[in-house]
Amino acid sequence: MDVYIMIRRKKTTILTDAKESSTVAELKTIIEGLLKCGVDDQRLLLDGLILEDAKTLSDSGITAKNAQAMNPVQLTLSIRKDSGVMEGLMNAIDANRIHVLKYEKAEFQKKVYQILPLKSLKEATLKSGQSKGLTFHENFIKEVTRWFKEEFFKWVDCKPCAVCGSPSQSGPPLQPTPEDLSAGATRVENHICTICGASQRFPRYNSPSKLLETREGRCGEWANCFTGICRALGYDARYVYDTTDHVWTEIFSPHLDRWVHVDPCENAWDRPLIYEQGWKKKLSYVIAFSKDEVVDVTYRYTLDPNEIKPRRINEAAVQNKIANCNKFSFRHSAEKKQLLTKRLAKEMTAILLKPGVGASEEYGGRESGSLAWRQSRGEGGTTSHDPEGDRVIRTGEVERSFAVRYSPAADKYYISRDGGAEQVMSSFRSLAYKNENMFRKVEYDWNKVYLARNSHEKSSITWRVECNKPIKSAKITMLHSTFKQGKVAWTCDLDEETSSFQTQFADIDLSKLRGATAFSISAKMSSPGSQNNAWQHTQLFRTDLGGDETPFEIQLSF
Repeated sequence: MDVYIMIRRKKTTILTDAKESSTVAELKTIIEGLLKCGVDDQRLLLDGLILEDAKTLSDSGITAKNAQAMNPVQLTLSIRKDSGVMEGLMNAIDANRIHVLKYEKAEFQKKVYQILPLKSLKEATLKSGQSKGLTFHENFIKEVTRWFKEEFFKWVDCKPCAVCGSPSQSGPPLQPTPEDLSAGATRVENHICTICGASQRFPRYNSPSKLLETREGRCGEWANCFTGICRALGYDARYVYDTTDHVWTEIFSPHLDRWVHVDPCENAWDRPLIYEQGWKKKLSYVIAFSKDEVVDVTYRYTLDPNEIKPRRINEAAVQNKIANCNKFSFRHSAEKKQLLTKRLAKEMTAILLKPGVGASEEYGGRESGSLAWRQSRGEGGTTSHDPEGDRVIRTGEVERSFAVRYSPAADKYYISRDGGAEQVMSSFRSLAYKNENMFRKVEYDWNKVYLARNSHEKSSITWRVECNKPIKSAKITMLHSTFKQGKVAWTCDLDEETSSFQTQFADIDLSKLRGATAFSISAKMSSPGSQNNAWQHTQLFRTDLGGDETPFEIQLSF
């Protein structure tokens, strides 16, 4: 099948076609003939992800479905400079070094304090108790991270249609308006409804102040806004740029006397190996930016520095670029310079002598973004329960029985097979097959905890169970509470059917599961006309904060 491709680099645009079976290297040969630039000096990127030379275009996500003559797929071309360094990396160092200074502006920090629910965040930190080995300083920013992910910011792959509410897909980009450009949006995505064809603009804002208003985007917007909030709160914070297309934050902890990895997209604290070990990223350069310095922190994020080194093209030139940034771009007093130099020396020694904090942890794939989006980037990862990256509850090899229950208070699943010892999995998301606009809400004033929908009108959650043998009988408990106009509707479906929704899960006839080897449980939530306090009106598994109840239970016999 033919695919149609638009390749862009600065002011140059190339339109070409190829076969799905063509390799990326063969496509680069076409570019070589046009631009007189060697294949080895080119990098092609699709949505920020570097394409591998040996892979076919179809294996790289370029197919006849998304690369049509009237709507070609868009690739970005980056060319190695004479120094041997890819121009994109050098440009990113310059751009991010300047960008982080926006966090220091008084008007931005004032805006943060106007928006931030500071009192409730402090109360929540005190009531939740101190994590072992951490002070209030660290526990507070952990609470801010949770709030940012679950209550403040929204992830956007493609916006649902504003006209009919149907799913959308990406179309040709749109021209930014002067207003877009003033807020740093040099790119404007075009989200086209798959049903009615309506188009919706999605400017990719880069202004942290604007993001406090829009509160949506992907990892770039998330890390940008979150790092700015950390700086406004007085934390020594860095914006961390990964050349394999991700960004996050680092916080300096005076108590731990080191920098700590924080990723608001994943609500992750001090888990630097999540990208290499969980997402299976092939890292090369990870660079941190603050108002005081630029630092190459790559080796903090790997277990094996030797495995990364071959991918670090002309490392000497990159280090020289960073050294010049630190020498000429920052004006520090002698005392401040001495402090930074001492701290950096200690940091580099710790990274090189003991890379990879958290090496003993088990890491799963990426959580943020839709399943299709994560898989297209190769960041689904693999876990014991989730070989395809899709968070399915699998019974495994059982003889007689299987049970899984969820505790909202602990935010953990407990899994047992044939009455044996329970396996524990943290976070309701870890086994949620699909999760649309749901989060775990803690009400410290009422001493309650539950799963709730956020401010979006459409919210749902699905669990999928796959068994190694036919089910003999099933006992399932799914409890919920509603208030005012809140509504919850449940289904329990086999693969070949779609059941009508019931207002109580207990009303569903579970006898249909006899003989089945797979089924799905779904809950849909709505609360018309009360979007600002949506989480209050539809609540799944409401329990006491300190309780041990498990209002989610699935018991199967075979």
